Order: sequence, then structure tokens, then C-alpha cells
Amino acid sequence: MSEPATGTIEDLLAKVDAIPEGTKTFELYVPQSLTMEGRSVAQNLAMAVVLDRLLGKGLCPDGFVQRPTGRLYKYKPKPSH
Repeated sequence: MSEPATGTIEDLLAKVDAIPEGTKTFELYVPQSLTMEGRSVAQNLAMAVVLDRLLGKGLCPDGFVQRPTGRLYKYKPKPSH
């Protein structure tokens, strides 16, 4: 399967919203070029928006794997304190 080099934040957020309750691990492929509402968005801003939504689902970053056209981010449950 080919991973796209472009995508939208809206699509990424839809994938996050579709995560079933109680999910313990999650992987999200993020293309290197992203847009939001049709405008180009910097990668760091895009990831801040996506991470905010993931934190709301109880997931936190667990590294990433660099791919030719983007990154595959991994997430795990937030540690309980």
C-alpha cells in the first residue's frame, strides 16, 4: 500500500475520532504535506492539533517511524499518576 505525501488535518482528526473506547495502542500515518480548510499548515501546528485530540482520548506519543512520504506516529495510554 502506498502512503500519500499529502493529506488534511480534517482526515487525521476523523481517524482519531473513530478510535474505539478503550484502545490501548494506536498508529497514525501523517503525510509530510498537510492542509486545513484548504490551506497549507506547518507540520508542528498540525501535530499539535492532532495530539490535543489524542490526549482527549487518553493516548500519548510513543515515537514515530520516518517514511519516505511522511511519518508513522505511535501512541499509547497516558500514564496514570
